[in-house]
Amino acid sequence: MRQTYDKEKVSLNLARIKTHGENFEIVIDPDNAVKFRHGEGNIRDALKSEKVFKDAEKGDLASEHHMQEVFQTTDTLKVAEKIIKEGSIQVSDEYRDNLKNERKKQILEMITKDGADANTGVPVTANRLSNALREAGINIDIFRKAEDQIKEIIEKLRPVLSLTFEKKVLNIRIPSNNAAKLYGFVDSHGNIADQAWLSDGSWSCKLEISAGLVTKFVDELKSKTRGDVEIEIEKKQIAKQKKQ
Repeated sequence: MRQTYDKEKVSLNLARIKTHGENFEIVIDPDNAVKFRHGEGNIRDALKSEKVFKDAEKGDLASEHHMQEVFQTTDTLKVAEKIIKEGSIQVSDEYRDNLKNERKKQILEMITKDGADANTGVPVTANRLSNALREAGINIDIFRKAEDQIKEIIEKLRPVLSLTFEKKVLNIRIPSNNAAKLYGFVDSHGNIADQAWLSDGSWSCKLEISAGLVTKFVDELKSKTRGDVEIEIEKKQIAKQKKQ
């Protein structure tokens, strides 16, 4: 007798693997299945049903004989683990579109936060970066974490948009009348080091900041202090080679 599963309870979000001439499918919770694939969470949360199908849409269950033959077990949870980690995840169009938009947003934020045009030093906007991704024909893998694919995406972008993530160090001194109230503004733009409150009430620090943000930051700081601020871009020290 054919084993079946109530078709009305089957989601369109599936994980599938084809091997040894057989098809195995499981019905998944897509968010948790993606997390489980990345080594997070547990298998039960990743499943909508603890059943393994031959064809989920038809409600046909996979036979225990074939599971034993292919996976060396009939434990559906262990089989499901292999399917999610080694097979393909197939989700509804709506879920795919939402996840694609989320991944793209994460990648745009990661690059625009510290990235600048390597030729001009101008910060890269999300709109320009989005156009460059399209022009370069880059497909974002929705099932991989943004941080796991960011380096290869940046490399693929280089033919149409060369990026730099260079850091600059600014030596800053703000007089006492603005020092305290502008501390947070400075701190929000980079990493503060070697700070000191001087005897005249002024505040000095070194600020490590993305190269692409320097011009905008300097302009804003001068505007907030009405020009009453000292800012110097620290030059890189070039090591001299000793004569042999």
